[in-house]
Amino acid sequence: MADPFAERIWGIPWTIVAMLALAVAVIFVFVDTSAGATGLRYVVVRWFHSLCWLLIALSALAMAGVTPLPANWAGALATSGGIVYAIFLATTLIWRQ
Repeated sequence: MADPFAERIWGIPWTIVAMLALAVAVIFVFVDTSAGATGLRYVVVRWFHSLCWLLIALSALAMAGVTPLPANWAGALATSGGIVYAIFLATTLIWRQ
């Protein structure tokens, strides 16, 4: 019996998940969330949101098997995306206080 998560997550094909994540990443390339931040804080607040979604898209593409990325990298890519998002979120919340 085939693993149901090999091709889909929550009934959605991995390629669709990847395209949606990539769309969010591209949107936040053009949405400047930095609002006057400088230095490292600027880099994190401006680019980490897009980076997070790019890593999630790469993870989904690895799961879909449509790229040369091995499927066993998917977990590490998704975890990296989560860490990047946590850094983005913490920086944003601390900076705005």
